[in-house]
Amino acid sequence: MSLNLRQIRYFVAAAEAGKVVAAASAVGISPSAITEAIQDLEETVGTPLMTRHRGGVKVTYDGYVFLQHCRNILSALTAATSAVGQNRPRVAGPLSIGVTITVAGYFLAAPLARFRRSFPEVELVIRELDRNVIEKQLAQGQLDIGIVLVSNLEHSDVLATESLAKSRRRLWTATGHPLLSKPRVTLKDVAKEPYIQLLIDEAAATTLSYWSKYKLKPNVIFQTESVEAVRSLVATGTGITILSDMVYRPWSLEGDKLESREIAAAIPTMDVGLAWSRDAALPAPASAFIEFCRMEFLSGNPRSMTL
Repeated sequence: MSLNLRQIRYFVAAAEAGKVVAAASAVGISPSAITEAIQDLEETVGTPLMTRHRGGVKVTYDGYVFLQHCRNILSALTAATSAVGQNRPRVAGPLSIGVTITVAGYFLAAPLARFRRSFPEVELVIRELDRNVIEKQLAQGQLDIGIVLVSNLEHSDVLATESLAKSRRRLWTATGHPLLSKPRVTLKDVAKEPYIQLLIDEAAATTLSYWSKYKLKPNVIFQTESVEAVRSLVATGTGITILSDMVYRPWSLEGDKLESREIAAAIPTMDVGLAWSRDAALPAPASAFIEFCRMEFLSGNPRSMTL
């Protein structure tokens, strides 16, 4: 049995939706077709890609690895389809991009590699900066493009933006944590547990913003700028946290396992996207980069991609 694009599309849809029924609705086919495609894929690759539970489906470790390759396949297909029959003009010259630390660590590498292959004559300069510095340098013309958490932007009056990916925030716990046995977990439940707070990219301020709406606050026992430290502490049962799926991995560096699940609360997504000056005349490399990202992340999707 060989892989086919239908199976890959259905697997990606199920992984992003977290539920077979929701994935089926998104791609316009029956839930049984999604299930069958995933089973065929698992038989072909010889390992489970998803686990099934009462709330839906969850990607396994091997499934996460496979998912990244599947996304690359679909992106490459989109790029190939768009390129056929078009006389794309030559684009060359410098392009300066500012990125925040979360973007640099968990989002940037794959699309940047594909852009380099498509536009080899563009001279890329990438700078890792705080979000407020990126906003300032975009407005002053010191950067062409910013790739940031657009959900955190303050100066949208002078910056144009394009949301590329929405990453759901969910509860992270160690395997076997008592909260995993509850049919419904609320922020009030989370508030009773020791909490590990991530600090990078204004994560603490974001946490406060949605907790305050429920007149609650987390029981923070440790704060860190290291996602890997959070992962290790949660996996070994020191505390729990709420972070986005984009930075989620089911194992710590030490090999301890984590779990994630939905919380019954209106928690905002972490939105990654582009920003540039509304008033500046964009150089050709910057315009090419924006159009490339639109094709990569928004082609065939009325909203930004869910991670």
